[in-house]
Amino acid sequence: MVKRLIIAEKNSQAGKYAKALGKFNKVGATYVIQNQDLHIAPAAGHLLDIVNDIKPAYEEPLPYFPEEILYGFKPQGKTKAERDNHLKNIKFLYGNLKKEIAWADEIIIGTDPDREGESIFYTLLNQFPEQQSKIKYRLWANSQTVAGIQKAYKNLRPASETFNFYVEADARRTADWLVGIANLTPLVRENLKQKGQLAQKVVNGKKKFEALSVGRVKAPVMKLIIDNDNAIKNHISKDFWKIEVQDGNGVIFKNETIFGGDDNDLTEEAANQAVAQLNSTATVTKVEHKDEVRTAPNLFNLTNLQSYMSQNYQFSADQTLSIVAELYQKEVMSYPRTDSKLITEYEFAYLKANLKAYQALVGLDFVPEQLSARKKYVDTSKVQEHYALIPTETLPDLAKLSHDERLVYEVVTKRMLLMFAKDQKVATTKVIIDNGQEFSTTGTIITEEGWHSLIPTKKDAKDEATLPAYQEGQHLSVQNLVKAGKTQPPKRLTESNMLKTILVKYGIGTSATRASTLAGLISQGFISLDKKTGQYAPLEKARKTILALEELHSNFANPEKTSEWEITLKLIGEGKLSAEDFLESLKSEIIETVKGQQK
Repeated sequence: MVKRLIIAEKNSQAGKYAKALGKFNKVGATYVIQNQDLHIAPAAGHLLDIVNDIKPAYEEPLPYFPEEILYGFKPQGKTKAERDNHLKNIKFLYGNLKKEIAWADEIIIGTDPDREGESIFYTLLNQFPEQQSKIKYRLWANSQTVAGIQKAYKNLRPASETFNFYVEADARRTADWLVGIANLTPLVRENLKQKGQLAQKVVNGKKKFEALSVGRVKAPVMKLIIDNDNAIKNHISKDFWKIEVQDGNGVIFKNETIFGGDDNDLTEEAANQAVAQLNSTATVTKVEHKDEVRTAPNLFNLTNLQSYMSQNYQFSADQTLSIVAELYQKEVMSYPRTDSKLITEYEFAYLKANLKAYQALVGLDFVPEQLSARKKYVDTSKVQEHYALIPTETLPDLAKLSHDERLVYEVVTKRMLLMFAKDQKVATTKVIIDNGQEFSTTGTIITEEGWHSLIPTKKDAKDEATLPAYQEGQHLSVQNLVKAGKTQPPKRLTESNMLKTILVKYGIGTSATRASTLAGLISQGFISLDKKTGQYAPLEKARKTILALEELHSNFANPEKTSEWEITLKLIGEGKLSAEDFLESLKSEIIETVKGQQK
Protein backbone atom coordinates (compact mmCIF):
# COMPACT_ATOMS: atom_id res chain seq x y z
CA MET A 1 0.00 0.00 0.00
CA VAL A 2 1.25 3.48 -0.87
CA LYS A 3 2.24 5.45 2.22
CA ARG A 4 0.65 8.91 2.01
CA LEU A 5 1.42 12.02 4.03
CA ILE A 6 -0.77 15.12 4.15
CA ILE A 7 1.08 18.20 5.41
CA ALA A 8 -1.38 20.59 7.06
CA GLU A 9 -0.75 24.24 7.87
CA LYS A 10 -1.55 23.94 11.56
CA ASN A 11 -2.68 21.41 14.14
CA SER A 12 -6.37 22.42 14.11
CA GLN A 13 -6.47 21.88 10.34
CA ALA A 14 -4.71 18.51 10.64
CA GLY A 15 -7.26 17.47 13.25
CA LYS A 16 -10.17 18.35 10.94
CA TYR A 17 -8.61 16.35 8.10
CA ALA A 18 -8.19 13.35 10.42
CA LYS A 19 -11.78 13.61 11.65
CA ALA A 20 -13.06 13.64 8.06
CA LEU A 21 -10.85 10.90 6.62
CA GLY A 22 -11.28 8.05 9.12
CA LYS A 23 -10.67 6.81 12.63
CA PHE A 24 -7.29 7.92 13.88
CA ASN A 25 -4.70 7.76 16.61
CA LYS A 26 -2.43 10.66 17.47
CA VAL A 27 1.24 9.78 17.73
CA GLY A 28 3.22 12.82 18.84
CA ALA A 29 2.18 15.60 16.48
CA THR A 30 1.02 13.19 13.75
CA TYR A 31 -2.51 11.94 13.13
CA VAL A 32 -2.36 8.31 11.98
CA ILE A 33 -5.48 7.15 10.12
CA GLN A 34 -6.37 3.58 11.09
CA ASN A 35 -6.41 0.83 8.46
CA GLN A 36 -4.80 3.19 5.92
CA ASP A 37 -1.20 4.12 5.26
CA LEU A 38 -2.19 7.76 5.71
CA HIS A 39 -0.51 10.18 8.09
CA ILE A 40 -1.40 13.84 8.63
CA ALA A 41 1.31 16.07 10.09
CA PRO A 42 0.95 19.78 10.92
CA ALA A 43 3.25 22.73 10.52
CA ALA A 44 2.57 25.95 12.44
CA GLY A 45 2.20 28.42 9.63
CA HIS A 46 5.65 29.55 8.47
CA LEU A 47 8.06 27.27 10.31
CA LEU A 48 10.88 28.92 8.36
CA ASP A 49 11.53 32.60 7.59
CA ILE A 50 14.19 34.59 5.80
CA VAL A 51 17.08 34.96 8.23
CA ASN A 52 19.76 36.84 6.27
CA ASP A 53 21.53 39.30 8.58
CA ILE A 54 20.72 42.96 7.85
CA LYS A 55 23.26 45.52 8.99
CA PRO A 56 22.59 49.25 9.35
CA ALA A 57 23.17 51.28 6.18
CA TYR A 58 26.15 53.08 7.73
CA GLU A 59 27.88 49.74 8.43
CA GLU A 60 27.31 48.05 5.07
CA PRO A 61 26.84 50.09 1.88
CA LEU A 62 23.58 49.68 0.04
CA PRO A 63 22.18 48.14 -2.08
CA TYR A 64 22.27 44.79 -0.29
CA PHE A 65 21.58 41.75 -2.46
CA PRO A 66 22.67 38.52 -0.73
CA GLU A 67 24.04 35.74 -2.91
CA GLU A 68 21.45 33.43 -1.40
CA ILE A 69 18.20 33.95 0.48
CA LEU A 70 18.61 31.92 3.67
CA TYR A 71 15.75 30.31 5.60
CA GLY A 72 15.74 29.29 9.22
CA PHE A 73 13.88 29.49 12.51
CA LYS A 74 12.81 32.94 13.60
CA PRO A 75 11.14 32.72 17.03
CA GLN A 76 8.17 35.01 17.65
CA GLY A 77 6.96 36.59 20.87
CA LYS A 78 7.19 39.75 22.97
CA THR A 79 9.19 38.21 25.81
CA LYS A 80 12.21 35.91 25.83
CA ALA A 81 10.11 33.18 27.44
CA GLU A 82 7.53 33.43 24.64
CA ARG A 83 10.26 33.34 21.98
CA ASP A 84 11.97 30.37 23.60
CA ASN A 85 8.69 28.46 23.80
CA HIS A 86 7.86 29.27 20.17
CA LEU A 87 11.32 28.15 19.03
CA LYS A 88 10.97 24.88 20.93
CA ASN A 89 7.56 24.23 19.33
CA ILE A 90 8.59 24.96 15.74
CA LYS A 91 11.76 22.88 16.08
CA PHE A 92 9.65 19.98 17.37
CA LEU A 93 7.18 20.25 14.46
CA TYR A 94 10.03 20.58 11.96
CA GLY A 95 11.67 17.43 13.33
CA ASN A 96 8.37 15.56 13.17
CA LEU A 97 7.77 16.65 9.57
CA LYS A 98 11.30 15.63 8.59
CA LYS A 99 10.62 12.12 9.94
CA GLU A 100 7.19 11.91 8.25
CA ILE A 101 8.54 13.15 4.90
CA ALA A 102 11.18 10.40 4.98
CA TRP A 103 8.47 7.80 5.79
CA ALA A 104 6.08 8.75 2.98
CA ASP A 105 5.92 7.49 -0.59
CA GLU A 106 3.56 10.31 -1.64
CA ILE A 107 3.17 13.77 -0.17
CA ILE A 108 -0.07 15.76 -0.40
CA ILE A 109 -0.09 19.54 0.03
CA GLY A 110 -2.77 20.21 2.66
CA THR A 111 -1.91 23.75 3.75
CA ASP A 112 -4.50 26.53 3.35
CA PRO A 113 -5.78 26.67 -0.23
CA ASP A 114 -4.04 29.88 -1.27
CA ARG A 115 -0.68 31.28 -2.36
CA GLU A 116 0.49 31.62 1.23
CA GLY A 117 -0.34 27.97 1.86
CA GLU A 118 1.72 26.96 -1.18
CA SER A 119 4.58 29.11 0.11
CA ILE A 120 4.48 27.52 3.57
CA PHE A 121 4.60 24.03 2.05
CA TYR A 122 7.33 24.52 -0.53
CA THR A 123 9.53 26.64 1.73
CA LEU A 124 9.54 23.61 4.05
CA LEU A 125 10.01 20.97 1.33
CA ASN A 126 12.80 22.94 -0.30
CA GLN A 127 14.89 22.00 2.71
CA PHE A 128 14.66 18.37 1.54
CA PRO A 129 15.57 18.43 -2.18
CA GLU A 130 15.99 14.66 -2.25
CA GLN A 131 12.29 14.27 -1.31
CA GLN A 132 10.85 16.59 -3.99
CA SER A 133 9.78 13.72 -6.26
CA LYS A 134 7.32 12.56 -3.58
CA ILE A 135 5.12 15.66 -3.95
CA LYS A 136 2.13 14.34 -5.91
CA TYR A 137 -1.17 16.01 -5.03
CA ARG A 138 -2.89 19.14 -3.76
CA LEU A 139 -5.77 18.92 -1.27
CA TRP A 140 -7.74 22.08 -2.08
CA ALA A 141 -10.47 22.38 0.56
CA ASN A 142 -12.62 25.52 0.42
CA SER A 143 -14.63 24.22 3.35
CA GLN A 144 -13.45 22.68 6.62
CA THR A 145 -16.62 20.60 7.05
CA VAL A 146 -16.40 16.82 6.90
CA ALA A 147 -18.22 16.82 3.55
CA GLY A 148 -16.00 19.59 2.16
CA ILE A 149 -12.77 17.83 3.17
CA GLN A 150 -13.97 14.44 1.91
CA LYS A 151 -14.92 16.01 -1.42
CA ALA A 152 -11.49 17.66 -1.71
CA TYR A 153 -9.69 14.41 -0.83
CA LYS A 154 -11.74 12.47 -3.33
CA ASN A 155 -10.83 15.04 -6.00
CA LEU A 156 -7.13 15.60 -5.28
CA ARG A 157 -5.50 17.92 -7.79
CA PRO A 158 -2.07 17.26 -9.30
CA ALA A 159 0.49 19.30 -7.33
CA SER A 160 1.73 20.80 -10.61
CA GLU A 161 -1.61 22.61 -11.06
CA THR A 162 -0.97 24.94 -8.14
CA PHE A 163 2.84 25.13 -8.14
CA ASN A 164 2.87 28.53 -9.85
CA PHE A 165 0.98 29.95 -6.87
CA TYR A 166 4.11 29.15 -4.86
CA VAL A 167 6.34 30.72 -7.50
CA GLU A 168 4.25 33.91 -7.31
CA ALA A 169 4.12 33.89 -3.49
CA ASP A 170 7.86 33.29 -3.25
CA ALA A 171 8.59 36.10 -5.73
CA ARG A 172 6.32 38.41 -3.73
CA ARG A 173 7.96 37.51 -0.41
CA THR A 174 11.48 37.83 -1.82
CA ALA A 175 10.61 41.15 -3.47
CA ASP A 176 9.08 42.53 -0.27
CA TRP A 177 12.15 41.46 1.71
CA LEU A 178 14.67 42.88 -0.79
CA VAL A 179 12.80 46.14 -1.19
CA GLY A 180 11.51 46.80 2.31
CA ILE A 181 13.68 45.05 4.88
CA ALA A 182 17.04 44.81 3.12
CA ASN A 183 17.17 48.20 1.38
CA LEU A 184 14.44 50.82 1.70
CA THR A 185 14.07 50.64 5.47
CA PRO A 186 17.78 51.16 6.26
CA LEU A 187 18.07 53.69 3.41
CA VAL A 188 15.15 55.87 4.54
CA ARG A 189 16.05 55.58 8.23
CA GLU A 190 19.60 56.80 7.51
CA ASN A 191 18.25 59.57 5.25
CA LEU A 192 15.93 60.85 7.99
CA LYS A 193 18.62 60.53 10.64
CA GLN A 194 20.97 62.69 8.60
CA LYS A 195 18.27 65.34 8.26
CA GLY A 196 17.44 65.14 11.97
CA GLN A 197 13.89 64.04 11.19
CA LEU A 198 13.85 60.63 12.85
CA ALA A 199 12.29 61.04 16.28
CA GLN A 200 14.02 59.74 19.39
CA LYS A 201 12.67 58.55 22.71
CA VAL A 202 14.26 57.44 25.97
CA VAL A 203 13.94 53.72 26.78
CA ASN A 204 15.55 52.43 29.99
CA GLY A 205 17.61 55.58 30.24
CA LYS A 206 18.92 55.32 26.67
CA LYS A 207 17.92 57.28 23.60
CA LYS A 208 16.44 55.17 20.81
CA PHE A 209 15.28 56.21 17.37
CA GLU A 210 11.62 55.57 16.57
CA ALA A 211 10.78 52.40 14.68
CA LEU A 212 10.27 52.93 10.98
CA SER A 213 9.87 50.41 8.21
CA VAL A 214 9.30 51.05 4.53
CA GLY A 215 7.64 48.42 2.35
CA ARG A 216 6.98 47.83 -1.33
CA VAL A 217 3.22 47.87 -0.73
CA LYS A 218 3.04 50.19 2.27
CA ALA A 219 4.76 53.10 0.49
CA PRO A 220 2.25 53.54 -2.38
CA VAL A 221 -0.67 53.15 0.03
CA MET A 222 0.75 55.99 2.14
CA LYS A 223 1.28 58.03 -1.01
CA LEU A 224 -2.38 57.63 -2.05
CA ILE A 225 -3.60 58.78 1.37
CA ILE A 226 -1.17 61.73 1.43
CA ASP A 227 -2.15 62.86 -2.08
CA ASN A 228 -5.82 62.69 -1.14
CA ASP A 229 -5.20 64.73 2.00
CA ASN A 230 -3.21 67.32 0.02
CA ALA A 231 -5.94 67.58 -2.62
CA ILE A 232 -8.51 68.29 0.11
CA LYS A 233 -6.32 70.87 1.88
CA ASN A 234 -5.26 72.60 -1.33
CA HIS A 235 -8.71 72.66 -2.91
CA ILE A 236 -9.84 76.12 -3.99
CA SER A 237 -13.59 76.31 -4.34
CA LYS A 238 -14.82 77.80 -7.61
CA ASP A 239 -18.26 79.16 -8.46
CA PHE A 240 -20.28 77.52 -11.20
CA TRP A 241 -23.78 77.88 -12.64
CA LYS A 242 -26.20 75.44 -14.24
CA ILE A 243 -29.50 75.99 -15.98
CA GLU A 244 -32.59 74.19 -14.73
CA VAL A 245 -36.07 74.19 -16.23
CA GLN A 246 -39.12 73.79 -14.00
CA ASP A 247 -42.62 73.09 -15.34
CA GLY A 248 -45.99 73.77 -13.76
CA ASN A 249 -45.93 70.41 -11.95
CA GLY A 250 -42.75 71.39 -10.14
CA VAL A 251 -40.70 68.83 -12.10
CA ILE A 252 -37.08 69.86 -12.67
CA PHE A 253 -35.40 69.20 -16.03
CA LYS A 254 -31.59 69.43 -16.37
CA ASN A 255 -28.76 69.10 -18.86
CA GLU A 256 -25.00 68.67 -18.58
CA THR A 257 -23.88 72.21 -19.45
CA ILE A 258 -21.84 73.89 -16.71
CA PHE A 259 -20.75 77.51 -16.68
CA GLY A 260 -17.52 78.01 -14.74
CA GLY A 261 -16.20 75.68 -12.07
CA ASP A 262 -13.25 73.45 -12.97
CA ASP A 263 -14.39 72.89 -16.55
CA ASN A 264 -14.21 76.33 -18.13
CA ASP A 265 -13.93 80.10 -17.53
CA LEU A 266 -17.56 80.91 -18.32
CA THR A 267 -19.27 83.36 -15.96
CA GLU A 268 -22.66 83.88 -14.38
CA GLU A 269 -23.32 86.48 -17.04
CA ALA A 270 -22.85 83.84 -19.74
CA ALA A 271 -25.35 81.61 -17.92
CA ASN A 272 -27.88 84.49 -17.72
CA GLN A 273 -27.41 85.21 -21.42
CA ALA A 274 -28.07 81.56 -22.24
CA VAL A 275 -31.24 81.58 -20.13
CA ALA A 276 -32.46 84.74 -21.87
CA GLN A 277 -32.42 82.86 -25.18
CA LEU A 278 -34.66 80.05 -23.92
CA ASN A 279 -38.41 79.95 -24.49
CA SER A 280 -41.01 80.05 -21.75
CA THR A 281 -42.80 77.16 -23.48
CA ALA A 282 -41.15 73.76 -23.91
CA THR A 283 -42.18 70.86 -26.13
CA VAL A 284 -41.98 67.27 -24.95
CA THR A 285 -39.88 65.68 -27.70
CA LYS A 286 -39.45 62.16 -26.30
CA VAL A 287 -40.98 59.95 -23.61
CA GLU A 288 -39.11 56.69 -23.07
CA HIS A 289 -40.59 53.96 -20.89
CA LYS A 290 -38.39 51.09 -19.78
CA ASP A 291 -39.20 48.10 -17.59
CA GLU A 292 -36.16 46.77 -15.74
CA VAL A 293 -35.61 43.59 -13.77
CA ARG A 294 -33.02 43.98 -11.02
CA THR A 295 -31.54 40.78 -9.66
CA ALA A 296 -30.26 40.48 -6.10
CA PRO A 297 -26.72 41.67 -5.34
CA ASN A 298 -23.72 39.46 -6.04
CA LEU A 299 -22.55 37.04 -3.40
CA PHE A 300 -19.82 38.46 -1.19
CA ASN A 301 -16.14 38.10 -1.82
CA LEU A 302 -13.76 39.15 0.97
CA THR A 303 -13.19 42.71 -0.26
CA ASN A 304 -16.89 43.45 -0.71
CA LEU A 305 -17.72 42.01 2.71
CA GLN A 306 -14.99 44.11 4.32
CA SER A 307 -16.36 47.21 2.57
CA TYR A 308 -19.93 46.38 3.60
CA MET A 309 -18.99 45.81 7.25
CA SER A 310 -16.95 49.02 7.30
CA GLN A 311 -19.79 51.11 5.86
CA ASN A 312 -22.60 49.62 7.91
CA TYR A 313 -21.01 48.51 11.18
CA GLN A 314 -17.67 50.39 11.36
CA PHE A 315 -15.72 47.11 11.41
CA SER A 316 -12.10 47.43 10.33
CA ALA A 317 -11.08 45.33 7.35
CA ASP A 318 -8.67 43.34 9.53
CA GLN A 319 -11.45 42.73 12.06
CA THR A 320 -13.79 41.38 9.38
CA LEU A 321 -11.11 39.08 7.97
CA SER A 322 -10.31 37.77 11.44
CA ILE A 323 -13.98 37.00 12.14
CA VAL A 324 -14.53 35.21 8.83
CA ALA A 325 -11.35 33.20 9.37
CA GLU A 326 -12.68 32.13 12.77
CA LEU A 327 -16.03 31.13 11.24
CA TYR A 328 -14.10 29.10 8.65
CA GLN A 329 -12.25 27.30 11.44
CA LYS A 330 -15.61 26.62 13.11
CA GLU A 331 -16.67 24.95 9.82
CA VAL A 332 -19.65 27.25 9.25
CA MET A 333 -18.18 29.59 6.58
CA SER A 334 -16.31 28.97 3.34
CA TYR A 335 -12.68 29.97 2.81
CA PRO A 336 -12.26 33.68 3.65
CA ARG A 337 -9.49 34.94 1.36
CA THR A 338 -11.45 34.85 -1.86
CA ASP A 339 -11.78 37.28 -4.77
CA SER A 340 -14.67 35.38 -6.34
CA LYS A 341 -18.37 36.28 -6.26
CA LEU A 342 -19.36 32.96 -7.84
CA ILE A 343 -20.02 29.44 -6.61
CA THR A 344 -20.15 26.08 -8.40
CA GLU A 345 -23.10 23.78 -9.00
CA TYR A 346 -22.00 21.72 -5.98
CA GLU A 347 -22.34 24.61 -3.52
CA PHE A 348 -25.59 25.75 -5.10
CA ALA A 349 -27.05 22.26 -4.63
CA TYR A 350 -26.37 22.13 -0.88
CA LEU A 351 -27.49 25.72 -0.35
CA LYS A 352 -30.76 24.96 -2.13
CA ALA A 353 -31.24 21.72 -0.16
CA ASN A 354 -30.78 23.58 3.15
CA LEU A 355 -32.66 26.71 2.12
CA LYS A 356 -35.45 26.52 4.70
CA ALA A 357 -32.97 25.79 7.49
CA TYR A 358 -30.88 28.88 6.60
CA GLN A 359 -34.03 31.02 6.45
CA ALA A 360 -35.18 29.84 9.86
CA LEU A 361 -31.70 30.31 11.33
CA VAL A 362 -31.35 33.98 10.35
CA GLY A 363 -35.06 34.87 10.39
CA LEU A 364 -35.47 35.75 6.72
CA ASP A 365 -38.92 34.52 5.77
CA PHE A 366 -39.94 34.59 2.11
CA VAL A 367 -41.21 32.23 -0.57
CA PRO A 368 -38.21 31.21 -2.74
CA GLU A 369 -38.85 31.91 -6.43
CA GLN A 370 -35.44 31.66 -8.10
CA LEU A 371 -34.54 28.01 -7.68
CA SER A 372 -32.42 27.52 -10.79
CA ALA A 373 -28.68 28.19 -10.90
CA ARG A 374 -28.25 31.58 -12.58
CA LYS A 375 -24.93 32.60 -14.15
CA LYS A 376 -24.70 35.76 -12.05
CA TYR A 377 -24.14 33.56 -9.01
CA VAL A 378 -23.31 30.05 -10.24
CA ASP A 379 -20.66 29.40 -12.89
CA THR A 380 -18.51 26.35 -12.27
CA SER A 381 -16.23 27.11 -15.23
CA LYS A 382 -15.17 30.46 -13.73
CA VAL A 383 -14.42 29.26 -10.20
CA GLN A 384 -10.71 28.54 -10.41
CA GLU A 385 -9.31 28.80 -6.87
CA HIS A 386 -11.99 29.75 -4.34
CA TYR A 387 -15.70 30.37 -4.55
CA ALA A 388 -17.66 33.21 -2.96
CA LEU A 389 -18.15 33.64 0.77
CA ILE A 390 -21.15 31.52 1.75
CA PRO A 391 -22.29 29.48 4.75
CA THR A 392 -21.33 25.81 4.76
CA GLU A 393 -23.81 22.98 5.10
CA THR A 394 -22.98 22.91 8.82
CA LEU A 395 -25.45 25.20 10.59
CA PRO A 396 -24.09 26.86 13.73
CA ASP A 397 -25.72 27.29 17.09
CA LEU A 398 -25.92 31.08 16.90
CA ALA A 399 -26.00 31.36 20.68
CA LYS A 400 -22.48 29.88 20.80
CA LEU A 401 -21.05 32.47 18.42
CA SER A 402 -19.73 35.79 19.67
CA HIS A 403 -21.78 38.90 18.89
CA ASP A 404 -19.49 39.87 16.00
CA GLU A 405 -19.27 36.33 14.62
CA ARG A 406 -23.05 36.05 14.63
CA LEU A 407 -23.42 39.41 12.91
CA VAL A 408 -20.99 38.52 10.11
CA TYR A 409 -22.51 35.06 9.71
CA GLU A 410 -26.00 36.53 9.36
CA VAL A 411 -24.85 39.21 6.90
CA VAL A 412 -23.21 36.62 4.64
CA THR A 413 -26.09 34.14 4.92
CA LYS A 414 -28.76 36.74 4.21
CA ARG A 415 -26.84 37.93 1.15
CA MET A 416 -26.71 34.33 -0.09
CA LEU A 417 -30.44 33.84 0.50
CA LEU A 418 -31.33 36.86 -1.64
CA MET A 419 -30.34 35.03 -4.82
CA PHE A 420 -33.31 32.70 -4.24
CA ALA A 421 -35.81 35.55 -3.75
CA LYS A 422 -38.07 37.18 -6.31
CA ASP A 423 -36.43 39.76 -8.58
CA GLN A 424 -37.12 43.44 -8.08
CA LYS A 425 -39.03 45.12 -10.93
CA VAL A 426 -38.66 48.79 -11.77
CA ALA A 427 -40.37 51.02 -14.32
CA THR A 428 -38.26 53.96 -15.55
CA THR A 429 -39.50 56.92 -17.57
CA LYS A 430 -37.19 59.44 -19.23
CA VAL A 431 -38.71 62.66 -20.53
CA ILE A 432 -36.84 65.03 -22.88
CA ILE A 433 -38.07 68.56 -23.55
CA ASP A 434 -36.88 71.33 -25.84
CA ASN A 435 -37.27 75.05 -25.19
CA GLY A 436 -34.33 76.13 -27.33
CA GLN A 437 -32.06 73.55 -25.69
CA GLU A 438 -32.69 69.98 -24.65
CA PHE A 439 -33.31 69.18 -20.99
CA SER A 440 -34.38 65.88 -19.43
CA THR A 441 -35.62 64.23 -16.28
CA THR A 442 -36.07 60.64 -15.17
CA GLY A 443 -38.69 59.04 -12.95
CA THR A 444 -38.50 55.62 -11.36
CA ILE A 445 -41.28 53.51 -9.89
CA ILE A 446 -40.66 50.22 -8.09
CA THR A 447 -43.45 48.00 -9.39
CA GLU A 448 -42.42 44.92 -7.42
CA GLU A 449 -40.10 45.06 -4.42
CA GLY A 450 -38.93 41.45 -4.61
CA TRP A 451 -35.62 40.81 -2.77
CA HIS A 452 -35.30 44.52 -2.04
CA SER A 453 -38.00 44.28 0.63
CA LEU A 454 -35.86 41.79 2.56
CA ILE A 455 -32.93 44.10 3.26
CA PRO A 456 -32.73 47.15 5.53
CA THR A 457 -32.28 50.23 3.34
CA LYS A 458 -32.40 53.96 3.73
CA LYS A 459 -35.06 55.39 1.46
CA ASP A 460 -33.46 57.48 -1.26
CA ALA A 461 -35.43 60.00 -3.29
CA LYS A 462 -33.68 58.63 -6.39
CA ASP A 463 -35.08 55.16 -5.72
CA GLU A 464 -38.62 56.23 -6.54
CA ALA A 465 -39.63 59.48 -8.26
CA THR A 466 -43.04 59.47 -9.90
CA LEU A 467 -43.55 61.68 -12.97
CA PRO A 468 -46.79 63.01 -14.42
CA ALA A 469 -48.08 61.29 -17.58
CA TYR A 470 -46.23 63.33 -20.20
CA GLN A 471 -47.08 62.90 -23.89
CA GLU A 472 -44.80 63.50 -26.87
CA GLY A 473 -45.72 66.78 -28.56
CA GLN A 474 -47.18 68.18 -25.33
CA HIS A 475 -46.45 71.85 -24.63
CA LEU A 476 -45.39 72.93 -21.14
CA SER A 477 -45.18 76.33 -19.53
CA VAL A 478 -41.77 76.52 -17.90
CA GLN A 479 -39.51 78.69 -15.81
CA ASN A 480 -35.86 78.85 -16.84
CA LEU A 481 -33.59 79.24 -13.80
CA VAL A 482 -29.88 79.77 -13.18
CA LYS A 483 -28.69 77.71 -10.20
CA ALA A 484 -25.40 78.62 -8.53
CA GLY A 485 -23.03 76.16 -6.89
CA LYS A 486 -19.47 75.75 -5.69
CA THR A 487 -16.98 73.01 -6.52
CA GLN A 488 -16.26 70.64 -3.65
CA PRO A 489 -12.96 69.11 -2.57
CA PRO A 490 -12.40 65.39 -3.16
CA LYS A 491 -13.94 63.08 -0.61
CA ARG A 492 -11.55 61.77 1.98
CA LEU A 493 -10.42 58.19 1.42
CA THR A 494 -12.18 55.69 3.64
CA GLU A 495 -11.45 52.10 4.50
CA SER A 496 -14.43 51.08 2.37
CA ASN A 497 -13.40 52.85 -0.84
CA MET A 498 -9.73 51.99 -0.35
CA LEU A 499 -10.58 48.28 -0.21
CA LYS A 500 -13.35 48.19 -2.78
CA THR A 501 -12.10 50.70 -5.34
CA ILE A 502 -8.71 52.38 -4.91
CA LEU A 503 -6.43 49.45 -4.06
CA VAL A 504 -8.28 47.22 -6.53
CA LYS A 505 -7.90 49.89 -9.26
CA TYR A 506 -4.13 49.95 -8.76
CA GLY A 507 -3.97 46.22 -8.08
CA ILE A 508 -2.03 46.91 -4.89
CA GLY A 509 -1.74 43.84 -2.68
CA THR A 510 -4.25 40.98 -2.64
CA SER A 511 -7.55 40.36 -0.89
CA ALA A 512 -5.53 38.49 1.73
CA THR A 513 -3.01 41.29 2.40
CA ARG A 514 -4.79 44.64 1.91
CA ALA A 515 -6.48 44.64 5.29
CA SER A 516 -3.28 43.79 7.16
CA THR A 517 -1.35 46.45 5.20
CA LEU A 518 -3.82 49.16 6.24
CA ALA A 519 -3.94 47.88 9.82
CA GLY A 520 -0.13 47.83 9.95
CA LEU A 521 0.12 51.44 8.76
CA ILE A 522 -2.21 52.47 11.59
CA SER A 523 -0.45 50.47 14.32
CA GLN A 524 2.96 51.74 13.18
CA GLY A 525 1.85 55.37 13.34
CA PHE A 526 1.90 56.21 9.63
CA ILE A 527 -1.83 56.91 9.17
CA SER A 528 -4.89 57.44 11.35
CA LEU A 529 -8.37 55.99 10.98
CA ASP A 530 -11.48 57.75 12.26
CA LYS A 531 -13.54 54.81 13.50
CA LYS A 532 -16.83 56.70 13.20
CA THR A 533 -16.39 57.82 9.61
CA GLY A 534 -13.90 55.22 8.41
CA GLN A 535 -11.75 58.05 7.00
CA TYR A 536 -7.97 57.90 6.68
CA ALA A 537 -5.54 60.75 7.24
CA PRO A 538 -1.74 60.72 6.93
CA LEU A 539 0.45 61.35 9.97
CA GLU A 540 3.78 63.18 9.98
CA LYS A 541 5.71 59.90 9.94
CA ALA A 542 4.15 58.98 6.59
CA ARG A 543 4.83 62.41 5.11
CA LYS A 544 8.52 62.27 6.10
CA THR A 545 8.85 58.75 4.69
CA ILE A 546 7.25 59.51 1.34
CA LEU A 547 9.08 62.82 0.98
CA ALA A 548 12.37 60.96 1.53
CA LEU A 549 11.51 58.48 -1.25
CA GLU A 550 10.42 61.26 -3.59
CA GLU A 551 13.66 63.18 -2.98
CA LEU A 552 15.48 59.97 -3.95
CA HIS A 553 13.40 59.92 -7.19
CA SER A 554 12.25 56.44 -6.20
CA ASN A 555 9.44 54.59 -7.96
CA PHE A 556 8.62 52.68 -4.79
CA ALA A 557 6.08 55.31 -3.69
CA ASN A 558 4.42 55.40 -7.11
CA PRO A 559 1.05 53.57 -7.16
CA GLU A 560 1.15 53.30 -10.97
CA LYS A 561 4.53 51.52 -10.88
CA THR A 562 3.38 49.29 -8.04
CA SER A 563 0.36 48.40 -10.17
CA GLU A 564 2.70 47.26 -12.96
CA TRP A 565 4.58 45.04 -10.52
CA GLU A 566 1.35 43.54 -9.20
CA ILE A 567 0.25 42.68 -12.75
CA THR A 568 3.63 41.03 -13.29
CA LEU A 569 3.20 38.98 -10.10
CA LYS A 570 -0.22 37.83 -11.26
CA LEU A 571 1.24 36.73 -14.59
CA ILE A 572 3.98 34.85 -12.71
CA GLY A 573 1.20 33.04 -10.83
CA GLU A 574 -0.32 32.11 -14.18
CA GLY A 575 3.01 30.77 -15.42
CA LYS A 576 3.32 33.46 -18.11
CA LEU A 577 6.29 35.44 -16.79
CA SER A 578 9.57 34.65 -15.06
CA ALA A 579 10.03 35.35 -11.35
CA GLU A 580 13.76 35.80 -11.94
CA ASP A 581 13.17 38.57 -14.50
CA PHE A 582 10.78 40.31 -12.12
CA LEU A 583 13.27 40.25 -9.25
CA GLU A 584 16.07 41.54 -11.49
CA SER A 585 13.89 44.49 -12.53
CA LEU A 586 13.21 45.25 -8.86
CA LYS A 587 16.93 45.16 -8.08
CA SER A 588 17.46 47.73 -10.83
CA GLU A 589 14.85 49.97 -9.20
CA ILE A 590 16.56 49.56 -5.82
CA ILE A 591 19.92 50.52 -7.35
CA GLU A 592 18.38 53.67 -8.87
CA THR A 593 16.87 54.62 -5.51
CA VAL A 594 20.21 54.17 -3.74
CA LYS A 595 21.90 56.30 -6.43
CA GLY A 596 19.42 59.05 -5.55
CA GLN A 597 20.80 59.01 -2.00
CA GLN A 598 24.35 59.32 -3.26
CA LYS A 599 23.74 62.35 -5.52
